[in-house]
Amino acid sequence: MKLVALLLFIPFYFSAQTDYHKELFKHRAEKDIEFKDSLKSPLKKQEIADFENLNYFAPDTNFKVTAKFTKNIGPAFEMTTSSGMLKKFRKFGTLSFQIEGKSLELNVYQNLKLMTNPLYRDYAFIPFTDLTNGEETYGGGRYIEAKLPNSDSFVLDFNYCFNPYCHYTTGYNCPIPPIENFLDIRIEAGEKVYNKH
Repeated sequence: MKLVALLLFIPFYFSAQTDYHKELFKHRAEKDIEFKDSLKSPLKKQEIADFENLNYFAPDTNFKVTAKFTKNIGPAFEMTTSSGMLKKFRKFGTLSFQIEGKSLELNVYQNLKLMTNPLYRDYAFIPFTDLTNGEETYGGGRYIEAKLPNSDSFVLDFNYCFNPYCHYTTGYNCPIPPIENFLDIRIEAGEKVYNKH
């Protein structure tokens, strides 16, 4: 009976895996289209004509984890950006999770300016650095964007993490991930350094 149950489960498992990969590749393809659009792309005009695609790690569901969310709203503070300017944020809470048996934490932030816009009121900003920075990935860290957690469980998917626009050109004020959001592990998922750099 156990073997029969397992055989019945296998097709559903692989179907779910296939759907996940399809959605991820669709997301990446849409981002490539955006980078080819001169009205949306952070690339310089002369670079857009030569642009083919962004560079990613292969999808790895080991970097899609269910984190425990603890709400802990903090006071406003100024986060340094790549240009030296400051942007106001507040801590919304903390995500606790494990990867490869290692216990890790990331803070979730809210941009105070975006909070005044109804379209972005529930916008969660999760910047982080890890041990791949400066090698396979952008030295300034990467970002994850999501909706603010509304329960004590949160799906944290590093396959969707991306580079800030300041990796591609100058003129952007990209928040620099706070030291508290350093992960002492290699996050081999999501966006790599741009292959033209």
